[in-house]
Amino acid sequence: MSEEAFAKCGCERCGNHIEFPLEVAGASVACPHCGGTTVLCPEQAEPALEAHTVSAAELAAACGPRLEAPPVSLLYKLGLVLVTVMMVLLPVLYLLLIVGAAAGVVYYATHAYGLLSGRGNAFGRLVLYAAPLLTGVCVVLFMIKPLFARRAPGAQPLALNPAVEPCLFAFISSICQAVGAPMPARIDLDCQLNAAASFRRGFASLLSQDLVLTIGLPLAGALSARELAGVIAHEFGHFTQGFAMRLSYIIRSIDFWFARVVYERDAWDVTLEQWAEEAEDGRAALLIACIRFGIWSSRLVLKLIMYSGHLVSCFLLRQMEYDADSYEIKVAGSDTFEATMRRLHLLGRALERSYEALKASWVQKRQLPDHFPAFLLAQEAQLPRTLRAKLDDTIGLRRTGVFDTHPSDADRIQRARQASEPGRFQLEGPATMLFQNFDALARQVTMLHYTDDLRLPAVPGMVTRAGPGTGHGADLP
Repeated sequence: MSEEAFAKCGCERCGNHIEFPLEVAGASVACPHCGGTTVLCPEQAEPALEAHTVSAAELAAACGPRLEAPPVSLLYKLGLVLVTVMMVLLPVLYLLLIVGAAAGVVYYATHAYGLLSGRGNAFGRLVLYAAPLLTGVCVVLFMIKPLFARRAPGAQPLALNPAVEPCLFAFISSICQAVGAPMPARIDLDCQLNAAASFRRGFASLLSQDLVLTIGLPLAGALSARELAGVIAHEFGHFTQGFAMRLSYIIRSIDFWFARVVYERDAWDVTLEQWAEEAEDGRAALLIACIRFGIWSSRLVLKLIMYSGHLVSCFLLRQMEYDADSYEIKVAGSDTFEATMRRLHLLGRALERSYEALKASWVQKRQLPDHFPAFLLAQEAQLPRTLRAKLDDTIGLRRTGVFDTHPSDADRIQRARQASEPGRFQLEGPATMLFQNFDALARQVTMLHYTDDLRLPAVPGMVTRAGPGTGHGADLP
């Protein structure tokens, strides 16, 4: 029996390669990368490959001269300083609450010991004195605990060598020059459907130009080079306003820290819940209930502080997102900006479906796809047309809320349409053409994602082949 012959062609919409049996050549199918309809024509394979081969020199000049920065009013700068001062005062208020609670506990312990004397049940008097005391001590301890809590370590991103990836670095350099942002000291890869530019060493890099750009390979595998250029221009757009970016970094850090204080649970919380469930004696259960009520009350106060800070900071943070959007719109164009927003909205649903499939596959077979970006695109291609239409139709329904740090997709698209920018970046082709060997990097980052992010043990036969663009391995369960 002869082996079945396969061919490749480029998608008419996104340019990514599709492998298919020769016997179905000429058929119209949904592209596993972008979901658009394309015709399988094997004779298009070679021209498509040539069209998507670009040099580092072409990429270095792809975005042209520096863009004009959007005007920033004095009132906006003063508002940003005021919000930063208010956000810095919130942790101070938190520390004062701890001191006040501790002072209250000491005062009670030294002035309420008279409850232990007198007639009646000695154990009852002890509980009457000890319950408020232990509640207060636990409240103080649970308020101090977040000051020393560390974030759980995440995956170590894959840092790139400029000599190995000249096209990608030339691409990033072109965007930085056009936006007016410093070139990042390092470019990392991870397995998130996102891209982010940040200070490389956190607060230690706050007064320098020491930046790191992190690119999620699922994002790079799904977008065109022009769409990715817009996303990265958005991220570096934040750093064109150096003073405002540093203040916003402080605001976001404090905002995130308060969210951790309020919502994160650790071994102490779990132990307290277990004690409450296992307590058989009614008096012990009452004591634990008092402690839990005190901790709940303290977290309620913290939540009020968190929402107060969140409320005063969100408006300015949304304005910074609009400013960053203006760079993305100028680099990629208004139409591409809208297409990117709609694509990411669809990919977000496919991402949920991907993790549901990963969980089922791991539980049933202890197997996972070795190429997560390809797996995500295969899941996107399998989304029902009715769901795709619904997601596309509903993107414009949600409006920006007062507690949103980012404007809604609908409001951002509306501003992009009003700008009516043609876009500077004109090179066509998939974003994967920027990498020397995208598939090898994707498989390496995928494994790091499983072992470091998802905390899965590396076992023999853990990954199964999932070729890019073919959809193989998409239905693992």
